[in-house]
This record gives sequence, C-alpha cells and structure tokens, in this order.
Amino acid sequence: NKWCVGCHSTNNAGGGHDLSNYNGIKNSISSGRFIGSIQHTAGYSAMPKSASKLSDCDINAITKWVNAGAPNN
Repeated sequence: NKWCVGCHSTNNAGGGHDLSNYNGIKNSISSGRFIGSIQHTAGYSAMPKSASKLSDCDINAITKWVNAGAPNN
C-alpha cells in the first residue's frame, strides 16, 4: 500500500498490474519482473516510478518474501 497502490490499484492498474490485493501481487511477481523493477535493474522499469528507490532493507525483505514462495501472510 505504501509504495505501489497509488499507481497499481483495481481502478488504476498501471502497466496492467493491480497490487492492491494478494492475488494481484502474486500475478505480478510470477512474471519475473517485479524484483528487477524494485531493484532498479537495467532493462526493467524502475519502480516506484518517478520516486526514490526503496531502501535496501525493504528490497531485501520483499525479495526474501518472494523467494519464500510469497506466502499470504
């Protein structure tokens, strides 16, 4: 909600990604581009768009969650 939902919600699914609910997030991470985008990796669309990169701590926490199978918790 803090970083993504302003541009990626049910009513405003930027890039076709609705990150306002678990199923939408799960669909976005399964594309394999989610982590590259938040890490600002070359060849990926840097997210959040037009904003500072998330902290390394936040990126690491999100990456660990994704690598753990993105449990619904």
